[in-house]
Amino acid sequence: MCVLRLILPLLIASLLSSCQTGGNHKITLKDGREFLCKGSPKFIGKTGYYRYKTFQDRDAMLRADEVLMIEDLGT
Repeated sequence: MCVLRLILPLLIASLLSSCQTGGNHKITLKDGREFLCKGSPKFIGKTGYYRYKTFQDRDAMLRADEVLMIEDLGT
């Protein structure tokens, strides 16, 4: 019983942290270009752009009307 009280919070914390990372994604544009990003790209409705983080830790943006698909690549 005591071990369960110690392990359960650790399991919950690890599950929550794994859900927040989002993994890597590939953004494919309608013209065939592909971009890899860290984490999940965020759609900014006010501007109509997707904002994402490159593997060089730079912020980047793509127009939503140019995006064909966004694939989750896992980790």
